[in-house]
Amino acid sequence: MSDLLFRPLQADEFPLFHRYGPVPASGVGLRPRPFEELGYRSGWVWVASRGDEVVARAAFWAPEGSDRPAFLDWFDPGHGDDRVETGAALLEAALTALFPEGDTRPEYHLFLPVGWQEQPDALADATDRIDAAERLGWRRTVERLNLRWLPEYGLPPRSVRLTFTPADDDETVLGLLARVAGDSLDSWDRRTSAEKGAEATARETLTALAGYPGGRSRWRLAHDASGVLVGVVMPTRNDSSATVGYVGVDPAHRGHGYSGDLVTEALHIFAAEGEPQVYDNTDLGNVPMAASFARLGYRVTGHRMVLM
Repeated sequence: MSDLLFRPLQADEFPLFHRYGPVPASGVGLRPRPFEELGYRSGWVWVASRGDEVVARAAFWAPEGSDRPAFLDWFDPGHGDDRVETGAALLEAALTALFPEGDTRPEYHLFLPVGWQEQPDALADATDRIDAAERLGWRRTVERLNLRWLPEYGLPPRSVRLTFTPADDDETVLGLLARVAGDSLDSWDRRTSAEKGAEATARETLTALAGYPGGRSRWRLAHDASGVLVGVVMPTRNDSSATVGYVGVDPAHRGHGYSGDLVTEALHIFAAEGEPQVYDNTDLGNVPMAASFARLGYRVTGHRMVLM
């Protein structure tokens, strides 16, 4: 290990990142978009090298405006017998430099192929990355389905039982989000509500989504035939594509399949704007939401494990 050099790369050195190889044939850890499109920053891309050979690599990312990394989303620990130790040492060097106070760490998002646990190579590659991360204190919190909808899959018919209006009143949106968060199947909602309360969770959700590049002009409140508010959908754009963003049905009105109506409304908004694709995700354990996406024609493109 003493012959290894751990260091960050400046933007003009990023080609070194691609000296790592071979890339896992299992697909574990691979992002759905090329490295060059992901907006990585100088000093946030790290490699472990032995002479001229890159033996491990890691890349951290954050949305525009953030001054320190929010996610580790590209990590390859190496190939040798000491690959887990090498990967953990690289992460430790990067965290020490990027978070000198040691008070926090970014989320680690590990991208996985469909059926990864049933594929020996994929399971082994995932286990290496998880073991290295856990040595630095990361813990598995949730696994999500990554989903994509394309216009060619077919646009489901718009809801005839709900009426949609712009979600431009913050107090109304916050009140509904708080009710949803207090009784949610989403792991982030549950965890944040337990730590900070439903109202704070609602405010964080609104603030985060309002800060997306797509803004909030597409957000809609949904009312039933009697005019009662039953849900909200918050379609927007992130740094790379259209996304439904957030779907919430008031707990008092669940059990009617309204989540499908809400997502459908978002898809019609995107279709009218000519969006070529829509990417979303949902917790593997949120069975009703996963089923709703499937009924609307979404296809699973992979899984994503979140470690914190």
